[in-house]
Amino acid sequence: MIKRIVSIIAAASMVFALSVFAFAHEAPDLNRKCSVTINMRYQDKAVPGGTLTIYKVADAAEDDGDYYFVYTEDFAGCEIPVTELDSSELPMALKKIAFEKRLAGTTANIDRNGQAKFENLEPGLYLVVQKSAAPGFNAVNPFLVSVPVYENGVYVYDTDASPKVELEPKPEEPEKPSEEPEKPDDKLPDTGLTSWPVPVMAVSGIILISAGIVLRRFERNSK
Repeated sequence: MIKRIVSIIAAASMVFALSVFAFAHEAPDLNRKCSVTINMRYQDKAVPGGTLTIYKVADAAEDDGDYYFVYTEDFAGCEIPVTELDSSELPMALKKIAFEKRLAGTTANIDRNGQAKFENLEPGLYLVVQKSAAPGFNAVNPFLVSVPVYENGVYVYDTDASPKVELEPKPEEPEKPSEEPEKPDDKLPDTGLTSWPVPVMAVSGIILISAGIVLRRFERNSK
């Protein structure tokens, strides 16, 4: 009976050990350098030209195998917690801080293959901003990328990112003039004269006629 109990305990211990081994994963090497390659493509074609700038917004930290981020001093005032990585407002909030503080960041040109590479990076969370876009394209929206990335049970220290690239909208065409001929103006042309001479001339005529009548009567009386 005792041997049976011991065997059951040993088997349970083995199952527990195997389950712990199965769910355990390696801790990230926070002293290892990382790299990020950003691919700029539109409809499966490379989009060369322009630049990309990255800012380190959070340091990587590890606690008993748990991997998390802590804002750097420059971005510690961000109102959105760094844990809300899925927030669509977080990249814009971090970009606003970077621009207000006029942080330099690290800038790379986008080569003829539509790629911009950032190497020798420390593990952490990075903000990517495009200040100048390729001709005919809009600047991509700011986005976040972290290194290393935990994929398929291992940490990947050299990662890729592919932001959404969109064409620059075409300028609106000016409105075409109407083909309908303009109607002639019904108003008479302005000669520069006003209506005030008409009554003045009428009064003057009456005065002259009256004067003529008076003179004629005076002549008759004189005779």
